[in-house]
Order: sequence, then C-alpha cells, then structure tokens
Amino acid sequence: MSDMTSRKGEPPVLRPDSVEPRARIAILHQAAFSWVNVGSVWAALRREPAIETTVVLLPLFHTNLDWNRRDAECHLDALGVPYVYWEDIDLDAAHFDAVLFTSPYDQSRPSPYRFLEVQKRVRFTAYVPYGLEVGGGDISLTYQFDQPTVRHASAVYVRSEGAKAMFARYCPTGDKHVVVSGHPRMDGLANLEEFQIDPELVERIGSRRAVLWNVHFSLEGDRWSTFDLLGMDIFAAFAKREDLVLLFRPHPLLWRKLVNLGLLDDKELVELRRELAARGVIIDERPDHRHAFAASCAMISDVGSFLMEYLATGKPMLYLVNPYGLGLSEEGEAVVRHCDRAENIADVEYFLDELGAYTAEDMQRCKAVIGQFFADFDGSSGRRVAEHIKVALGI
Repeated sequence: MSDMTSRKGEPPVLRPDSVEPRARIAILHQAAFSWVNVGSVWAALRREPAIETTVVLLPLFHTNLDWNRRDAECHLDALGVPYVYWEDIDLDAAHFDAVLFTSPYDQSRPSPYRFLEVQKRVRFTAYVPYGLEVGGGDISLTYQFDQPTVRHASAVYVRSEGAKAMFARYCPTGDKHVVVSGHPRMDGLANLEEFQIDPELVERIGSRRAVLWNVHFSLEGDRWSTFDLLGMDIFAAFAKREDLVLLFRPHPLLWRKLVNLGLLDDKELVELRRELAARGVIIDERPDHRHAFAASCAMISDVGSFLMEYLATGKPMLYLVNPYGLGLSEEGEAVVRHCDRAENIADVEYFLDELGAYTAEDMQRCKAVIGQFFADFDGSSGRRVAEHIKVALGI
C-alpha cells in the first residue's frame, strides 16, 4: 500500500511508485482553530520518507458550535494539507501504526474514532493538548486530565515541566506517559516578528494601535467569561479612544452559546455583529491567531490559553477577573503574576490609558520568563514530537 492521502474527501489513492512506508500515522483533525496544535508535527512527519502521514478530517460535535465541513476543507486546502474523510476509511483495513488525537473529548468525535475504539487498532496513541492549562476548578481538571484520551494515551506531549507536574497531581494515571516536548502550537510564535500579517487586517487597523480582546464562552455557571460583566463597557471604552482599535477575538463557541442560552436569537446575533462592525470593532475569526497576536500591541483576556500563550510576545496583558468564577490553576496563577488585573471597567480603562508607558525593558522582562512556561521555545516542538513517535515505533 502507498501514500494514503487525498483532497476533497476522495478515497485513499494507491501509488505503486511510492516506497512502502515503515509506519503509517493518522492525525485526527476536527476544527480549523485546532490545526495550530499539530501543524508543525504534521510538517515534521511529512519530511520522513519512512512514514506515511494521513490527516483524517472528522466533524466536531458540540452544542455550541455549528461545525461546517466546507470551512474545514477550505482551511486545509489553503494550507496545502492533503486529507481524507473519516467515513472513507476503514480503520481495520488502514493498518495505522499510530494515531495522534487533537481533542481529548470522545463525545466530540464519531463513535468509530473514540479513543478506546482507536486504541484497539493501533500500536501507539498520542495526544497534543488542545489548550494550555490555565483554568481552575474541578470541572477544568476533569476536562483536562480525566478524559480517556488523556488517561490512556501512549504519550501526551506537553509544554513544560510545570504542565507535566499537573498530570502527576491530577491525572488518574499519573505522568509516566507525559513527555515534555514543548507545545507545537508555540512553534509559530518563536519568530513572530517575521510573521506576515494579513494585509487586510493591517489596512483595517491603519495608524491606530490594536488591542486584542480574547473572550471565553463559559457564560453559564459562573465559570470564566466576563463578557456578560464587562462586555458592553469595554466596547464603549474603545469607542471613545480614537487612537485605539478593538481587535475582538471571541472563543469559537461564544456566538452559538449566546443563542443557546436564549440571550440572542440568530437574527439578533447577525445584528450584533453588524453593530460591532459599524462601531469600528474588528472581529477576528481567522483560524490562525498569529495575525491577531502580531498585529496587536496588547491583549485583554478572560481565563484561557491565550493568557499564557500571549506571554511569548512580551506585550502587555490584562487579566479580566470574574469574581464569581472558577479562577485559575496553579500554572494560571503563575502566569497572571506577569499581567495586570481588572475587576471592573475602571481597571480596564486605566490599562488602556497606560499602554504608552510600556517600555522595551518591560517587554524583555516579560520574555525572560517564557522558559518557565514553555520548554525549549525554539520553534522545534513539532519536530521533537515527531522524533519521539518515530522512536516509539522503532523507526
């Protein structure tokens, strides 16, 4: 059998002229916004002549997401990533040696691709965490450390020794299967200064300074989002500051959550987006968040991965505190020591007004702690993951 790759969902194509691989690896891909977690792993594996790497495109089942197959296709096509559809593969006949998961949640995948079903059919299972370990509370610990994929994967590849220590504390199976490789999602930030920002975004920002606003979707149950507490005031704060522009990057699940909670209907949601655009708010929903990271001069954020990830830019950060929420993990608490905090709109406005006082020395002090949260921040985490998988498979 030869290279099992295809675009547009066609069945795998046999190529008799290709070299018989020594190992076949599948990457289970569900959403455009999660490709950043495995893109550099895929690139490293594709450079290995002894390995046949197949990206399997699966739906992402979630009550707060309207998953669209065409959007997922267009994203992979734009990146030049070949793929096959999950329903076009017989897992028993595919003879994969290893499978790399991009989500820990079995309920988000079609039943044949749930962890224990896949584990029966391969020698090696791997998982790259879909997010960084920032949120606190028991429910967060369950989401991050007590899913079948996390408990039983042959290897989980993490960003740092601090992340590995959290597995030792919270994962029922401990941390013996956890590998400190650095997180592949950080590879694209190692040289962010060289990243080519979307010209359309650059044009819309113009001469103003863009401030990124990262909003979590967890409005119910007093978890992490501050959108219902501070949202309208934040929009108003930017409306009266002509030198700033708000780069609004909502969590991918936020819009549908607003509808599911009955806060808006579909028509009102469309109207909200139009109103924000009319106010000059830039809504950024690009799959690649590096555009927003590179184009912004600062970030304000709910609890979430970006609180830790944006640290790598060295730019100022403001942590939006939900006083009724679940707060931060121990790693999250360590991160926000390097952020300003806001519990009300006055704190937010003070942060915005003081942005001009942030110096190059402040940026260097922030960057000096990157190693505490990201091991070997050198753009090569994906390669290290690929190398570990190769060794595990005896290649």
